[in-house]
Amino acid sequence: MKSTNRKERWITVESSNPFGQLILGGLTSGLLYALLLLGFMVVFQVSKTVNFAFGQVGMVAAFSAWFFWSSLGLPLPVAIGIGAILAVVVNSAIGIIVITKIPAGRPGLDLVVTLGIFLFLTAVMQLLIDANAHAFPSLGGDKRTVLGGVVVNANDVAIMVLGVFVIGGVYVLFSRTTLGMELRASAENADIAASAGVNVRLLRLGTWTFAGLLAALVAVLVASRLSVDAFYMTPVLIKAFVAGMIGGMDRFFAPLVIAIGIGVYEALAIFIWGSSAGTPAVFLLIIIALAVMPKRFTAARHEVRA
Repeated sequence: MKSTNRKERWITVESSNPFGQLILGGLTSGLLYALLLLGFMVVFQVSKTVNFAFGQVGMVAAFSAWFFWSSLGLPLPVAIGIGAILAVVVNSAIGIIVITKIPAGRPGLDLVVTLGIFLFLTAVMQLLIDANAHAFPSLGGDKRTVLGGVVVNANDVAIMVLGVFVIGGVYVLFSRTTLGMELRASAENADIAASAGVNVRLLRLGTWTFAGLLAALVAVLVASRLSVDAFYMTPVLIKAFVAGMIGGMDRFFAPLVIAIGIGVYEALAIFIWGSSAGTPAVFLLIIIALAVMPKRFTAARHEVRA
């Protein structure tokens, strides 16, 4: 098995423009946070469910893909495809089998249930694979060019292009299409939407399926820049969730912009105070967010799940 100690590869300084390199690293990290948050938000806005196992759904995809590639010798695209399918199945099962069984009028129970699923998925992957950190293929990280003194690799470009197209596509879907109107209607009042002929259950299944696929995609990209183990997606989910708390889970662009900003903020903290400062700086932001706007997150959690 190919393994390595965990080491961060989010921000590189192999350039003649360290500040530009810093901004690029922060933007790409922030876009990954934003994409993960987008999946989290889509589920929340449609079903008013907080899925704290969302990061682990992506971990299942990336860790499985690494195992199929490294240990079973499958081609990397095939391994990633199988991992993505597993993530879709797991996330859809959480939404359709588990969440729908939570009684109405029990706010906060979805947090407890999905935290339990978080621990379950972590234990299962540690049991089936192992508890170590492993190097994932770089997915274009070795294909580099220099623009304005900044080293840009294919992985960076892929994240930026993917971020623009996915975020833009979801916005158009929700705001400009009949499907988006049906999704909003089912989120406002599932019973009324169902009486109008909207297949609420199918819409919710599609939402959880899309979110699972997005979690898999983000997790694979994060693994290609960091490493993969049973816990590596937890800090990413926390940062995405903080952005959602600050920006408001019921809004669209504001929390996503804040997620990108958190990536840049983390990069600046690392640049100024060293590699160990990134996580404490983000947790300081969490404390401030909880103190300043404790009702921002709970205000939107008033609608009943169908």
